[in-house]
Amino acid sequence: MTFENGSSSSGSDAEEDLQAQVLLGRLRAQGVASAAVGESVLARAASAASGSGRRIVRVSGSTPGDLVVLGWDAETAPVAGISVAGWQVGLPPVATLVWAACLRAAWPRPEVLPFPGVAFLRADVVSLCCRLGADEDAVERTVDGVLQTARLLVSQGDVLRLGPAVAALPAVVVEGLRRGHHLLPAMHAEGLDSGEAGGEKAVAPAREVGGGDRLVDGGADGYLVRSVIAALESARRPLPRASLPMLADPALRARVGRALERGGRQLLQTEQGNWVTGFRDPVSDALVAEGTGTLGDVDRAVLALVLLHTVALPRAQGRHRHSRWTGETHTVTLAVLASNRKISKVAISAALRRLRAAGMVAEATTGRYLPGPALDRLTAERSNLLWEDLILVGRPDGHLAAAIRRRRQLADSPVSPSVAASGGAGKDLV
Repeated sequence: MTFENGSSSSGSDAEEDLQAQVLLGRLRAQGVASAAVGESVLARAASAASGSGRRIVRVSGSTPGDLVVLGWDAETAPVAGISVAGWQVGLPPVATLVWAACLRAAWPRPEVLPFPGVAFLRADVVSLCCRLGADEDAVERTVDGVLQTARLLVSQGDVLRLGPAVAALPAVVVEGLRRGHHLLPAMHAEGLDSGEAGGEKAVAPAREVGGGDRLVDGGADGYLVRSVIAALESARRPLPRASLPMLADPALRARVGRALERGGRQLLQTEQGNWVTGFRDPVSDALVAEGTGTLGDVDRAVLALVLLHTVALPRAQGRHRHSRWTGETHTVTLAVLASNRKISKVAISAALRRLRAAGMVAEATTGRYLPGPALDRLTAERSNLLWEDLILVGRPDGHLAAAIRRRRQLADSPVSPSVAASGGAGKDLV
């Protein structure tokens, strides 16, 4: 009886750990997620996140049910303006101006916390930024695209509010913004009352899951582990060994690996010895099963075309000698991809933009595309599945393709990683 109870408890703990890891995966892929999970699962997710220098914040909004958002702790948040392995942390100049104007409009009183702030009008922000010299189209694209995608803004028609990502800003960042509040570009009339905003439901203050905004304990080694993870999770592509010499220490490397695994991630090393992180396979399977962070049908088709032209065909011709997707620099142009008449050139071009944003595709030079750095985040097993997918696409009637299908049916194999890979990379800049 004791053994049975112990086994049941252990199984329940393992299931809740996986649920917590999947929740963190949703946050990484989407920026926000529903808080409609068990309190114990939410607590486990918060505990796992804290070991990697992250924190989970719960936000009550006008949408049905609470949301949770993932932020950095006060110690290890990436610094804006610092380039990490080709990924520039922070917003570009126009987006920075627009965001500053939005923040000032929603946060007229610096003595209070910026979130939830007050509502304001989209037209007022556009007008102010244009008066300051910004291009109107660029401002509108930033308001409607970049800032809302980053969850820094949410909109209800022409009315804007600060988004849940603002609730997850560390206290040290908020204090820095408070000191520079007087420098933010201000409108003549700031904010709207609830009547002007259409009587929308007020947004409640955010609250951190598992504790307040504090420095994480753990001493110098704990800080080093979290700093290494922050660099890896913020990087656009694998980090060279020379950038992280501390990972040559087996003990520290093991601590980094354990901290990542608690959150559903894992430490991977490329053939060149560079370091990168990716989802653990069980978490990937769960995210794919629920459709989180997956690619759409057109994006999957265009990615397959890129891989066929830049990897599969050169490999068949003896020109691609690496097992890695990014091991060579063979490229393909939009014109060649558009020779596939089943997808329009406009649709292919739009898909390429989305794939580039997700890190699935990169540009060697303007208009010449090749596999992107996100593919380096695939485990060996997932990479092998993707190779098999190319065989199924290239020679669907061949004997090898038939054998692959039979084996997958017997093994009840999960959906191809080409569907899920964007969840492991596009929001990897969080």
